[in-house]
Amino acid sequence: MAGYVFAQKGAPAFYVSDRGGVCDTVYNKLDVASSYPGGVNEMYYFFNRTLDAKYANLLHPNITSKRIMVKLLVSDAGKIVDRKVLLSISKDYDDAVLQAIEKFPPLVPGKVKGANVCSYYIVALNFLK
Repeated sequence: MAGYVFAQKGAPAFYVSDRGGVCDTVYNKLDVASSYPGGVNEMYYFFNRTLDAKYANLLHPNITSKRIMVKLLVSDAGKIVDRKVLLSISKDYDDAVLQAIEKFPPLVPGKVKGANVCSYYIVALNFLK
């Protein structure tokens, strides 16, 4: 499923990025994780509408052997400022998913002590073929 935060035991609550920019501090430990507006089901609905039909028709809600995982860096305003494919099926699938992610609405940013913060959001999509 998408939106899981993979915090390692003993990981710091945040780290300071050497890249600077919008997200110079990225939080690993969140009170509220960043999310797609409306939740995971709404995100899958978005992909069904947005992906090219040859990919959208192969989307599957359960974990399959064909899985793409994309790590998104979400700003405190909900803007996606960076993306990285963690698990790939093929360049064609990856490109189709990344193009769809470009059309995402602003995400719901993560929160620490009630304040919006930069954090990661994992998008995991399963395909049948």
